[in-house]
Amino acid sequence: MTTYMWALFAREVKRFQKIWFDTVATPIVSTVLYLAIFSVVAAGRTVAGADYTAFVYTGLLGMMMVNSSFSNPAFALILSKNVGTIVDIQLAPIAPWKVGIAYAMAAFTRGLFTVVIAALITIWFIPGIALMHVLVFVAAMFITGLEFGMLGVIIGLLIKNFESFTLVMTFIMQPMIFLAGIFYPLSSLPAPWDYLSLFNPLHHNINLIRYGMIGYADASPLLSFAVMLSISAILFIVMNRIAVRSLKQ
Repeated sequence: MTTYMWALFAREVKRFQKIWFDTVATPIVSTVLYLAIFSVVAAGRTVAGADYTAFVYTGLLGMMMVNSSFSNPAFALILSKNVGTIVDIQLAPIAPWKVGIAYAMAAFTRGLFTVVIAALITIWFIPGIALMHVLVFVAAMFITGLEFGMLGVIIGLLIKNFESFTLVMTFIMQPMIFLAGIFYPLSSLPAPWDYLSLFNPLHHNINLIRYGMIGYADASPLLSFAVMLSISAILFIVMNRIAVRSLKQ
């Protein structure tokens, strides 16, 4: 059954490779536009000694990983249900949790591919950027990709059409992203919003990615690491139960 899992993973990777321009071009254009705006508006500003543009840049890389990892499996599963190819997975001799992991791993692969290409193109224009803690950065990106890949699998299995997916992006994902401290340090928020922001799970992903790159953290990196692992474990359990109900009825 492991062979089927890797075959499903390979199929999903080949699927997004066919739309490579959309995979790479869209997030890169968005990143460049954000950087152009913030480099002008916040020229000369620093956050705890780090250049503000570098501060925002690390958050944008995290946002790119989150968006790519979440949207890839959700879109693929909704499309499969609409065109009827989901039956191929339902009939395959593969455990439901392996289906979810295959989609989540493909989502992480797409996110990693997007982030690497975007970084190779844009990182040269960011002052003071450096990988301060390489292993932390790699671990944070890996966990973030799998975490939001599993969330994408859950959403893709639960909803039936792209209109519902748009609502999820608009009213759940986008508020989480923009309230995660991507564009501002939590210390700049008045009480109690600085404290309440710590309860946004996505903040801890951005926080650990940023710490890995420039050494700045709004909250304890160990706390963020623990939150990310806990959320990932919960999402895995939920994903497995929903996959059992949706794929192996």
